[in-house]
Amino acid sequence: MSAQGSRLASIAARLDLTDDAVLAIFQLDALKAIGGDREHLPELEVLDGLTAQAAQLAGERPLARWVHSTDTQPTPLSLLERRDFLAFEDALDRWLRDSGVLGS
Repeated sequence: MSAQGSRLASIAARLDLTDDAVLAIFQLDALKAIGGDREHLPELEVLDGLTAQAAQLAGERPLARWVHSTDTQPTPLSLLERRDFLAFEDALDRWLRDSGVLGS
């Protein structure tokens, strides 16, 4: 498996996403993901890094629950589905602060 495929698998596991959801978020078909299509690599690296850090700070289960929560609009998952990675990053930072994981 390519490094990109490994990142996709890590993101899917960390955020409790289906493979299809991850492929849709990064606009990849399964063959491109397995083959390591480099076009989306920067977004993968950023999201992998952000979510890995958040999982270390808050835990994977709370992070996955937050991603799937419907407490806020737009939801974290909908931000990913819309590929609005900047808004997702802002929402993630706000969740970490509001949950007391990060200082103000």
